[in-house]
Amino acid sequence: DYLRLGSIGELAAHLEQQGVKPRPRLLANGQMIAAERFMVGPLAHILKNRFYIGEIAFQGEIHKGEHEPLLDRALFAAVQARLAEGKAHRLLARSQTPAPLMGLIFDDRDNPMSPSHTNKQGVRYRYYVSHALLQNRKAAVGSTPRVCAPDVEALVAGAIRAEVDHLDQLDEVPDAKLFQKHLRRVTVRANQLDIELHSLNGGSDGAPAKRFKIAFTPNGPRRKGVTHRPASQSTIDPETRDTLLQAIARAQRWMASLLTGECASFEDIAASENLAERYVRRVAVLACLSPRIISAIGDGTAPADLTLSRMTQALPHVWRDQEALLGFA
Repeated sequence: DYLRLGSIGELAAHLEQQGVKPRPRLLANGQMIAAERFMVGPLAHILKNRFYIGEIAFQGEIHKGEHEPLLDRALFAAVQARLAEGKAHRLLARSQTPAPLMGLIFDDRDNPMSPSHTNKQGVRYRYYVSHALLQNRKAAVGSTPRVCAPDVEALVAGAIRAEVDHLDQLDEVPDAKLFQKHLRRVTVRANQLDIELHSLNGGSDGAPAKRFKIAFTPNGPRRKGVTHRPASQSTIDPETRDTLLQAIARAQRWMASLLTGECASFEDIAASENLAERYVRRVAVLACLSPRIISAIGDGTAPADLTLSRMTQALPHVWRDQEALLGFA
């Protein structure tokens, strides 16, 4: 069903429609809890669980189990490829949203914080900057006039998902849509973020459903809006990042189509997409790329010299070897 539907959220809705519910759980205190529906988190865990193909994960390593496999390995591999493709698409969607907290983030003196950026050695750095600072009203600036945009966006998105995942199917929701639906306001203080969420009816009553705080410390020294990084540690530019994420998503889609039998060969894929078979074979190796490398590309911290050509030339099969070759060791 997951491969047919293509989304964990859609799968959860389908199971609920079919009346399929999780098994009741017995707590240590003897209380029995019965969930009304499957949530995205537990479903994702089930889809990734190697126990069903006769393996056991222990302390970060995979071992052959003594039990018989319950699923075909090709089917399991196709599911993993589709899950990885979804992750790459989410990272791409996040990267293409320039300032998802615009209009929602304020300093602790109630000044709106506007998106800003600067370029240094070919690398773009994004920030949210207090209006008071931009207007040269230094006496009115809050305790933290400038914050690194990716840092604060990631923290706020993670906090919201933790708070409302039991209410929504959030696994495949881009950060911008997540903020739009659930976030009312973020206030930046010297050592924390104050977060206010909308009420469950969409905020029409004007009152936040929940207020909470999370620890936050601005990273590193600030120099005229630039977080300093040594030239040897410069990272990929947004255009390269998006190109790599698109290639990864495409490779994972191709691999899934081969594993499910939708396409019989690389030749079929090349013909259906009007591409050279040689190109398809070269890019397809990205379907087996290390999750650590994919995450670094998505959040923009991958090395500046990481290119599609470099990634597709003699890529090792072992993730650890890939990371060493591409500068992630």
